Amino acid sequence: MLIVVNLWEIQFGKEMVAFQRNFVFQDEPSLSKEKINSLNTIVVKRIEYVKMQRCFKLESAWVELTNRQIRYYSHIPFGEQNIPLSWAFEVKDVVTLVWDASSQTISYIPYQFYTPKLLQFWIFHTFFPLVLRLAKEAYILHVSGVKIGEKSILFSAFSGGGKSTLVDYFLKKKHPIYGDDTVALIPQKKRYKLLASYPFIRPFREPEVLGDKVEHFVSMPQQLSTFYHLKRVSPLEKVEIVECFGIEKFTILYQSMFVTFESMKQEDYLLSTQIAEDIKVFQISIPWDKNRLEDVYQAILTHNNV
Repeated sequence: MLIVVNLWEIQFGKEMVAFQRNFVFQDEPSLSKEKINSLNTIVVKRIEYVKMQRCFKLESAWVELTNRQIRYYSHIPFGEQNIPLSWAFEVKDVVTLVWDASSQTISYIPYQFYTPKLLQFWIFHTFFPLVLRLAKEAYILHVSGVKIGEKSILFSAFSGGGKSTLVDYFLKKKHPIYGDDTVALIPQKKRYKLLASYPFIRPFREPEVLGDKVEHFVSMPQQLSTFYHLKRVSPLEKVEIVECFGIEKFTILYQSMFVTFESMKQEDYLLSTQIAEDIKVFQISIPWDKNRLEDVYQAILTHNNV
């Protein structure tokens, strides 16, 4: 019997939603509870290594990601628009994850350092965002996002640039969030719909940890309003918000892509160009002192007429 976990309020054994989907952890009861709505369902189940050997070929060398060694596998055939119908992602000594588009299934092979928490982390933080991108269902941005009144705001920054810290401050002010590390984006005729990722935040960026569950989480797709790029400045500097134009604006958007596959670079380039034409992008200076977060918060509220 399959027990469905609504991945929207999870902390192992509770319910929640991620990327507007329910997930079924067939072999991990501690991650499962009950189905509570009609969102699309992704089944997660364990398989044997020998089954994967029959279907996949090695596609890449080992590369480092989140302090682990990872590599990719591919499988022919491809579907329409050259979309892979199945592919795999191996985290060395932890787990291999296999996507099957035809059955909407994630299969996994556990290794010596496997735990249910690591399975959950790699699926939500990395693997399923890649699934959405490879399936061309959404673009994944390496950003954090909050809702201010009726406006949906995204924050980009280089790693360690303060995205999670700023979103955590908005959370403490009771603003719902889209995510602290990734947000899915779907273009719709010069408008851009945002899908919240997963309701966790980890302001201290501990590796392979989703973080703390949050109560204020955006439950429905929303239209993107404004895009901010965070610029780290000295603690005593003034908080300033300036609009970006031209190549600077394009570069900020293009570098905010969560991952860029070689075969999709042109699509990402064109999307960044189109967003640059349709959405205003601002750079906001962030004094590097947590005691100045209220100043930053108030500046953003004022800038959005809140």
